[in-house]
Amino acid sequence: MNREIVKGVYYVGVDDHHTVLFENLWALPHGVSYNSYLIVDDKIALIECVKEPWADEWIGNIREVVDPAKIDYIIMNHMEPDHTGALPHIAKLAENATMIYTPKASDMQKSFYDVRLREKTVTDLEELSLGKRTLKFLHTQFLHWPETMMTYDMQDHILFSCDAFGSFGALNGNHFDDEIDMRMVESESRRYLSVIITSYLKFIQQAIAKVTGLGIDLKMVAPSHGPVYRRDPTWIINRYSEWSSPDLEKGCTIIYGTMYGFTQRVAMTLKRELENLSVPVKIHNLSYSDMSKVVTDSLRAGVIAIGTPTYDAYPFPRVWAFVDEMEGKRFAKRPIGLFGTFGWGGGGVKRLKDKFEDLKFEVLEPTIDVHGRPTSQELEDCKRLAETIAAKVRL
Repeated sequence: MNREIVKGVYYVGVDDHHTVLFENLWALPHGVSYNSYLIVDDKIALIECVKEPWADEWIGNIREVVDPAKIDYIIMNHMEPDHTGALPHIAKLAENATMIYTPKASDMQKSFYDVRLREKTVTDLEELSLGKRTLKFLHTQFLHWPETMMTYDMQDHILFSCDAFGSFGALNGNHFDDEIDMRMVESESRRYLSVIITSYLKFIQQAIAKVTGLGIDLKMVAPSHGPVYRRDPTWIINRYSEWSSPDLEKGCTIIYGTMYGFTQRVAMTLKRELENLSVPVKIHNLSYSDMSKVVTDSLRAGVIAIGTPTYDAYPFPRVWAFVDEMEGKRFAKRPIGLFGTFGWGGGGVKRLKDKFEDLKFEVLEPTIDVHGRPTSQELEDCKRLAETIAAKVRL
């Protein structure tokens, strides 16, 4: 199914309701879209491909508008396979097309597919005339790979923004922000940013400054995943700006693992003490919470409190996995509270403390390490830790 989004510009992307985990990591309860756009002018340009299993459906969408053999340019803003997997299929039909991408994408294309179409590498802010329309290419490195760019339609003021301003969630024929439940979009776009682009938040800020610095009256934002923003294109830009800001939120997220309920009791005690101090609290049991939601709720928390039972002298494995996510996604430095329990030999909390100190996080006192059930002193320590956290989030 294709859809004309403005005269001469068509949405020809596809929905994916079959993939359970994006990147084989992140849950897709609402599916995901692979957005592709076709511009029909004196020259015909295809912006973005789709993931390879959906090549036939995608090419069918293109055929409803033009014969693929007439495509002049295949513009690839990003070489990741969910954007380019179907490239070899369209290349067999559009034999006279020229592939357009950044210089760093050229080697990737040869390594991934080695498609032998003509290629043109474009410099930052280079322009390409299609006839009535002119496209401008904006290099946006590390959103979220080093070769990424955006494509800007200078006539209709459409920003084809690639992964920037994207969202999880299939579109189901509702391609625009004024046709879709924006509560779901807000939740799924924040989750998308948190798990896909968290390592590169400063590059989001740079890209937003670059786009706004063009001084354009932006009419539409057309990302590679999620809806096209025509009612209010600044809505998603403003939210991405907020979610990538270095200014953290005034709250605490408690992340814990538990085997037999001892650590959970301490987590709930700490939660109650924080709520008594009017500190906003989110809490996740790592054995049941989806990791993408855990990352989303902790990414901007002013303080993260982490609880673990000792498991073979180490932190609980799912707690270790979350700490690995924090390190790999380059979480901004903020205070960390630590608590835990052990049955016959400790070590879990100490290893967490050593890890966070090595990573240059501030570890708050007291750290709480309970042998079985908390004593009255350890319950008092929970109260003291809550007071320390409250003071930090109110700075």
